[in-house]
Amino acid sequence: MKIGKYEIVRLLGKGGMSEVYEVLDPEVGARHALKAYTYKNEDDEVRQRFVAEGRLLARLSHPRIVKVSDIGEDAGRPFFVMDLVLDPDGEKRSLADVPEGSADEQMIGRWYDDIRDALAYIHSKGVVHRDLKLQNVMIGPDSHAVLTDFGISKIFDTGASGADKMDAVNTIVNLRDGRRPVMGSLGYMAPELEMGAEATPESDWYALGVIVYKLLTGTWCDSRTDVTSALGTYDRAWLAIVPKLLHSNPKGRECLSFAEEHEREREKAEAKVESRYLREKARGHLARHVARYAMALSIIAAGVSGALGYKLYRTQRRLFDAETRLSMPTFETVFKLPAVVRNQDGEAFARSDLEDVQIDAWVLTHKMFADLADGKITLDEAKEILKRIHHKVMKEEADDLWGDYQSNGDDELLRELFRGAVKRMVPVRRN
Repeated sequence: MKIGKYEIVRLLGKGGMSEVYEVLDPEVGARHALKAYTYKNEDDEVRQRFVAEGRLLARLSHPRIVKVSDIGEDAGRPFFVMDLVLDPDGEKRSLADVPEGSADEQMIGRWYDDIRDALAYIHSKGVVHRDLKLQNVMIGPDSHAVLTDFGISKIFDTGASGADKMDAVNTIVNLRDGRRPVMGSLGYMAPELEMGAEATPESDWYALGVIVYKLLTGTWCDSRTDVTSALGTYDRAWLAIVPKLLHSNPKGRECLSFAEEHEREREKAEAKVESRYLREKARGHLARHVARYAMALSIIAAGVSGALGYKLYRTQRRLFDAETRLSMPTFETVFKLPAVVRNQDGEAFARSDLEDVQIDAWVLTHKMFADLADGKITLDEAKEILKRIHHKVMKEEADDLWGDYQSNGDDELLRELFRGAVKRMVPVRRN
């Protein structure tokens, strides 16, 4: 079966006025996504909306936005051909298909920055998406996010006048009594849109805030939600980002970069841990483990230089990687901090408690990771060492492991961190 010159491979999805297929271009052998107009009723306005979406996407060119490469008609019905966006498993998957809790904060941060970059681009071109939601953000083959479905986008004048030039489409999704039609998806719409105000770039930012909050917590929110309390156990970068996205006043909104805020928070964490280290050293609690604790600072800073011993360790690991072409497990990958850990009463531990436990884990395992990076022990030997340490921690028999070091963390949290570490003790190839 064909649509135009394109051979249909499979149906990817369908909506109220269109269907999306994976298709093959027989002339060049390339696969694309084809969106075909399938609305059953004769409605010129709906048809014009569909064509307007294709033309709009054809104007845009950005790695995080689906690109239209062809527009045509088949049997009197319009269609347009787009990039085929499939996940690393070759499946059509949006952020709405991501199981709750399956994406870590770094992945969510990457998706957030992807969408942020896409929005900055379309806003610079005078376009407001106006229907940003989980279903309209696809996961690409590189696991990055790709923005799609510009079916109710608004085109505005980016010049000094700020006046509207045209609406690409006018889809009505909700109607308030005595007010103008409201366009968008309920749950994602900024409060000013529901009151009948015009869509702006800031209203797209609000929808992005809803998306991020849902991915992180698994729950919905609005401008009245106490996001500061809800995100207390997550990466502190989110506390700087999400409240500004969800501000009730569009003039109070800001779309910050996760990568930049995350780096800023890591620098703060380094300063905090260093201060604690100096206090502990002054009290004489560290004794023989001063060097270990100094190296823990660089781990908490996640790459921020400062400890000469850690710099030497990184250099040795790079040399070893060059010889083996294989990146062995590192402390950062194996002892990854979970987003949330709860105690037996169901209460979430504070982020500072998690960081304390990560320092304890580093003191117990840093020599093993250094030996692994230097090639002094094999991966199997490292696994056995980690299992032995894990066994002692689980049995609360770790006293002989600590030496003169005084633990700062919680034993229950430490056991939870080691459980995950044993499972993640596998080699990973470096990009």
